[in-house]
Amino acid sequence: MTVVSMSYLLEAGVHFGHQTKRWNPKMKEYIYNSRDDIYIIDLQKTVAKMEEAYEALNKIAAEGGKVLYVGTKKQAQEVCKEEAERSNMYYMTERWLGGTLTNFKTIRRRVNRLEEIEKMEKDGTFDRLPKKEVVGLKKEYEKLNKNLCGIREMTKLPQAIIIVDSTKEYNAIREAKKIGIPVFGLIDTNCDPDDVDYVLPGNDDAVRSIKVVLGSLTNAIIEANGGTIIDYVSEDDKKPIKEKTFAKKDKKEVKETKEVTEKEEIKEEKPELDLNILTVAELRDLAKKKEIKGYSKMKKEELIENLK
Repeated sequence: MTVVSMSYLLEAGVHFGHQTKRWNPKMKEYIYNSRDDIYIIDLQKTVAKMEEAYEALNKIAAEGGKVLYVGTKKQAQEVCKEEAERSNMYYMTERWLGGTLTNFKTIRRRVNRLEEIEKMEKDGTFDRLPKKEVVGLKKEYEKLNKNLCGIREMTKLPQAIIIVDSTKEYNAIREAKKIGIPVFGLIDTNCDPDDVDYVLPGNDDAVRSIKVVLGSLTNAIIEANGGTIIDYVSEDDKKPIKEKTFAKKDKKEVKETKEVTEKEEIKEEKPELDLNILTVAELRDLAKKKEIKGYSKMKKEELIENLK
């Protein structure tokens, strides 16, 4: 089952890894080659891993399981929140609160405190308190709401967590592993794939890349719950021509045909990226990886010229 097309991954820049000098050797099997000192991730592997993760997440959601999205790095915050809300799940995007999973009762007490202050404001208690105390309560509320708003409705532990960047979310991963919660992770070439249960090799620094990968995973949850998904599959991938052909052949022929097809697809699906379609933020992200000096002050035309 195709859950995301190569064209969507290419357009979003999912194939851009980190600099060749900043890598984890354990990611070698997911690397296609390098270009201008930047590792290029093998999107054939990414697609295969996403299909595997999709199936697992779909099964968890179908059994009534809940999912926690964790993305505290700037590029991942808004995407994690949007996808969690789209699937009616939970999210944590400000900072990982120690004990969120391993000391859940304490976290629930903080949520109860948040709701208590909220109730005090609504029932008029604030009007009867000294102004200084009210100011203090409002500050406490703002801090609690900022950190806990995404898990207010999480009354029990989730059955899975989705993270962006395993190096950034190591504490969340450690807690999940300690209590046996499976981890789905979008990880770049500088990460350790052993940190997560379901490896999703891809660019974890670009917003568009994160959006496509997490959006595809969210579809698995929504599909299990009978909702409307966002289509990340091109029309070409929807045609079951190759599947019918495989069905008529024996296993050996299917394997050989698949290997040839994969090689042809790699050549066809990995063209040079058109820099003109990227946003300024994405161009600056690429320039940062290539260590181009002064990239933060460059305009789009200057960035494109320096990246060629």
